[in-house]
Amino acid sequence: MKLYILICLLVLTALSLTAATISGFITRLDSAEPLQYVNVRITETKVGMQTNKKGYYVLNIANPGTYTLEVSLISYQSVSHSFTINGAEDHLSFDAQMLKSGIEMKTITVMGKTDEEGPRIRNSLIRQDTEQIKSVVSPIEADVFRAVLTLPGVAPISDFSSGLYVRGGSPDQNLILLDDIDVYNPNHFGGVFSTFNSDAVESVELIKGGYPAKYGGRLSSVLDVTNRQGNRNFHQGVARLSAISSSATLEGPLHILGQNGSYMGSFRRTYLELVKQIYDDLPDYYFYDGHAKINWDASPRDKVSTSAYFGRDRLSFDFGATLNLDWGNKTFTSQLVHIFSPRLFAQFVLAGSEFTSNFNQVSDTGEKVFERLNGIHDLTGKANLSYKPRNNHQFDFGWEAKWNRTWLEMNTTYQYDPNALPDVDVSSLTSSAYIQDVWDITELWTLQPGLRAAWYKTLEKNLSQIPDASYMNIEPRISLRRNLDVGESVYANFGLYHQYLTLMTMEISTPFDVWFPLDGSLNPGRSMHYTLGYKRQLTSSFAFDMEVYYKTYDNLLEYDIATDFDWDNTTGTLSDVFHVGDGYTYGTDLMLRTDWQGLEGFVGLTLSKTQRKMKDFNLDPETLEGAAYYPKYDRNYSLSIVETYNLTRATGFQVLGSDFKLGMNFTYNSGQPGYKPERVFFDGNAFQLIYSYKDRIRLPDYLRLDLSTKYEWQKSWGSIEPYFEIINVFNHKNVGSRDYSLLLNENNQLELKSTDSTQFPILPFIGVNVKW
Repeated sequence: MKLYILICLLVLTALSLTAATISGFITRLDSAEPLQYVNVRITETKVGMQTNKKGYYVLNIANPGTYTLEVSLISYQSVSHSFTINGAEDHLSFDAQMLKSGIEMKTITVMGKTDEEGPRIRNSLIRQDTEQIKSVVSPIEADVFRAVLTLPGVAPISDFSSGLYVRGGSPDQNLILLDDIDVYNPNHFGGVFSTFNSDAVESVELIKGGYPAKYGGRLSSVLDVTNRQGNRNFHQGVARLSAISSSATLEGPLHILGQNGSYMGSFRRTYLELVKQIYDDLPDYYFYDGHAKINWDASPRDKVSTSAYFGRDRLSFDFGATLNLDWGNKTFTSQLVHIFSPRLFAQFVLAGSEFTSNFNQVSDTGEKVFERLNGIHDLTGKANLSYKPRNNHQFDFGWEAKWNRTWLEMNTTYQYDPNALPDVDVSSLTSSAYIQDVWDITELWTLQPGLRAAWYKTLEKNLSQIPDASYMNIEPRISLRRNLDVGESVYANFGLYHQYLTLMTMEISTPFDVWFPLDGSLNPGRSMHYTLGYKRQLTSSFAFDMEVYYKTYDNLLEYDIATDFDWDNTTGTLSDVFHVGDGYTYGTDLMLRTDWQGLEGFVGLTLSKTQRKMKDFNLDPETLEGAAYYPKYDRNYSLSIVETYNLTRATGFQVLGSDFKLGMNFTYNSGQPGYKPERVFFDGNAFQLIYSYKDRIRLPDYLRLDLSTKYEWQKSWGSIEPYFEIINVFNHKNVGSRDYSLLLNENNQLELKSTDSTQFPILPFIGVNVKW
């Protein structure tokens, strides 16, 4: 707490400093949408920064004179602006619009520290924009989550799941944000589609660990997704059609009360129910989702935006009785960006999120015999402020208040004791505040200390025996960077994190996992992150990143499957259905980025080890204590090669009047841990298998190669882009799971047989994209 007070005093002291400033917003010339992380520098003083996510920058100038402002970003033409400062009271405004470079333009060479990553130390962060997401070969269509799953440090668990397992963390330990609001259980059926439509997404930022004080409430990583604002200059759209889905996106300028603005709307739907007319074995299934956003420049100092997302899956199996599954997300976000002064930038957010699911069975007579209802509601208010009193100091601070309500209800017509079926309804409040300073000590050293304070409390509950919870935690964060040369740096990071929500899941992330706020019977999860990193811009076309990391986990929770439906509403608490333990993960992530002669992408390699240990779980037969084990998502090694070759950019000429691209994804991972039977016993009725520890064997290694081709024909009204993709070109039999059974052989002896379930076979896809 003394450190927190000291940092606050430093902020107050900094508020008294004065100097002239130049500030403004950087946008795209073609659409007037904001550009994130643009390099802005004053040539004469060599001071600079990067724009924030809203495209805003501010630089201080101590002395009168004439200066040149340089604005640069890779793949965009640079902008220069000359301006004059007469005195400390001058506060100049300059908004720049940047034009996308033509194919003949060379990649911009990194010119120094501020051009590389700006003042903030963004360790473990990987950012992808819309075009990079679309370049990753994915089944059916471009996919935000599939693009993230190719990155080093992220472990895919199955072709049929888009759950993110980041550096030894499970999906519930990831903070997933869409326009600054949490999204819970972001899954469509089968994991083939991600929750977010890539046409509606501006950017995706994955912070794999050591994230700054602005973020909290999760133990592993942050996935921050930003919706596009829409074209402010003219109306345009894109339509996409594939074998089982179609989507459309419209955007354009708006004029509200005489002020400029924009809109963006995107809708997507599958039509597997039509394919079922041909292949009757398919289940009845479809999903739809949509994004919408409206932006309004209320004044030169005020920008208002409202965005929403909605999505729903409906799945039905008919096997005499009918099994119905229905789930989906809804979010809304209202934001106000206000410039109090050129140095003080503020963002205020009021947002909400909801996830609900309904799982029921209907008999052949039409009677509903079983139903499980589950949901989580989220209402959040937050403020994020940034103050830059000097060019070598930038203070970020803010607060957040989050109300959650989680409920689970089960009903049946069978003769069960009602108290034996879960009926839980709990609400909670999490309040937090943070402060962080980015301090350029010298041209070579940057220090980024931060502190986050969080208070969690349960509010209302429907079961009186559930103990109240109230926790207060202080979380220090600190990063240090040393610039070695132009485009070359090393850095170190430490952070402490806590989590107050847990997920009831069965190892693999599904849409029917159940979120619960902690009650007083369990302590919050706790994790410490340690990171060492090295970055180097090798040439204008190649860059190399390396990070070594170590994470510890305390108060980890693992759902006890043996307690399924073994609940008592008169006595039950969360400690009755969860194992408690600890764990660790360590490893190395390597990435080589390429942008050379039309070849753009990366090669990534991860070497890692993850272990967990739970009390009364995975028991050692000798000690009868819980033994350490490798969780299902542990991967010893993982190699990814993701490249796109643009023949038009490489050669300068078009093929048959089109823009021709080739895409490749290659993945090679170690196999996941699995059980293996060790003994057989007869229970009086049948022979039963006794299994070993969870990680006794490793399934075979995973290997997959995906290829794609795209031809984009430019027309006077827009473009047409047909594409062809092949998933798993080698048709490699990647094993997803292995089951065992006992069978009698021809000699009437018991034999152990294993059956492997495989993942995607070779799959061709064809589709077309139309832009206007």
